[in-house]
Amino acid sequence: MAAAVNINKSNTALMDPGARQGRGVGGSAVKVLECGVCEDVFSLQGDKVPRLLLCGHTVCHDCLTRLPLHGRAVRCPFDRQVTELGDSGVWGLKKNFALLELLERLQNGMSNQTGLSEDALRGVGECIIRCDEDESHTASMYCTVCATHLCADCSQLTHSTRTLAKHRRVPLADKPHEKTLCLQHQVHAIEFVCLEEGCQPGPLMCCVCKEYGKHQGHKHAVLESEANQIRASILDMAHCIRTFTEEVSEYSRKLVGVVQQIEGGVEDRVGVDLTEHVPGTAESARSCVRAYFADLHETLCRQEEMALSVVDAHVRERLVWLRQQQEDMTTLLSQLSTACLHCEKTLQQDDCRVVLTKQEIKRLLETLQKQQQQFTDLADHVQLDAGIPVTFTKDNRVHIGPKMEIRVVTLGLDGAGKTTILFKLKQDEFMQPIPTIGFNVETVEYKNLKFTIWDVGGKHKLRPLWKHYYLNTQAVVFVIDSCHRDRLMEAHSELAKLLTEKELRDALLLIFANKQDVPGAVSVEEMTELLSLHKLCCGRSWHIQGSDARSVPRIGKA
Repeated sequence: MAAAVNINKSNTALMDPGARQGRGVGGSAVKVLECGVCEDVFSLQGDKVPRLLLCGHTVCHDCLTRLPLHGRAVRCPFDRQVTELGDSGVWGLKKNFALLELLERLQNGMSNQTGLSEDALRGVGECIIRCDEDESHTASMYCTVCATHLCADCSQLTHSTRTLAKHRRVPLADKPHEKTLCLQHQVHAIEFVCLEEGCQPGPLMCCVCKEYGKHQGHKHAVLESEANQIRASILDMAHCIRTFTEEVSEYSRKLVGVVQQIEGGVEDRVGVDLTEHVPGTAESARSCVRAYFADLHETLCRQEEMALSVVDAHVRERLVWLRQQQEDMTTLLSQLSTACLHCEKTLQQDDCRVVLTKQEIKRLLETLQKQQQQFTDLADHVQLDAGIPVTFTKDNRVHIGPKMEIRVVTLGLDGAGKTTILFKLKQDEFMQPIPTIGFNVETVEYKNLKFTIWDVGGKHKLRPLWKHYYLNTQAVVFVIDSCHRDRLMEAHSELAKLLTEKELRDALLLIFANKQDVPGAVSVEEMTELLSLHKLCCGRSWHIQGSDARSVPRIGKA
């Protein structure tokens, strides 16, 4: 989960121009919108979102995550009152929407002050366009030949002759853009675009600039064709944004669904003014844990609490990750919306402005492709499954996941074949006997079981160290060399010591009568009798298995 993609934190300034304006509000407003702990200005999203505590104080999300937990609660840093946290932790606390609304209004007021005034002036200018024929009339049409603004009546009157009737007249909304004049040669319109890399004077030029001015000899293209190419790329990018937006929206809906399934909720019963609580998978997991410990509650209270804490930690960690993904997707959608709006505005501008935004559009496209690749990688590696598989070990430990882990210790006299058996189980291949100095550890998987097998050396000087491997051991494999009769009593003595260890009293015992392929080896039945295993292992789950290095039985069969 921790490897999840941090999409929303890259290129935020490029995609959201107003994201960093929190510090720009007035001095009195800053005091109102500051977190009282870190003194940073609250933000509309991210780590500085204001969240409400039960006592009514507001603290930013980042500071809340730093507060020490008291069980499943946090204390207010101002009045020390307790606020209980749910499965989602800090993410489950309500946002202070009053502060968020105030912050949004302040930011929108500052960022839109200039833009709104320009839009207003532009709108006023459009509304007061007068008819060129009669200024008391409001123009509604434009003659592309006469280059005049006309009302409907004057248009009909002035173009009633057979010659003028052929003039093309369009609504004001479809009025073609006026050609931009060259700044250097103001009698000439801009008609070309310079294609030279790093051209200092700027890409726009007229015919004089092209032939005799600063762009003489430069590669160039016609303004209209270059603008059309850029418009085409903008349209392609807008299509990519829409497709990407749909993917992100679908992923966000799945995140919401998974969170709801984990947390549960309340639903209205049909035809009845009552609500019914619908348990989520988190509650189902807890119920499973409680059911398992119901019969042993008096003596296993500590194990039950530990198991519940494991489930709670798993649920909280997973929900925090999912909530973070929700926040990331919301931020990404906002950024995509801003980019799409920017593209739409660019498409409505004249050719010159479109050409001037070429580099900006290129950077925007690169950012979009990078974020889309990050999103694709995230979707490919993350499985949105609300299931919480809960299993239990014999010693009442809870395990969450598809595999149950079992710790196994392999012991026996030196030269018995412990390491050879271990590698046969692990890799299904024969290995020449090599004395073990210290220990080997390997992992063997079978169905839903994952065995961690510790192979400890059996020399005299190493046997006192065996006790350091007993903690949390759930099974013991004791290997006996069945072709050395003179060492059977020594093996019996070491096995008897093992069975008296308190930490191994609940461990399963598997005895390998190894090297059965050697002529004269002690059979399994004879070894059972010689070592008095029925008496020695009374009251314990045990099994003896004949084996040799080339035909060790599968771990499941043993």
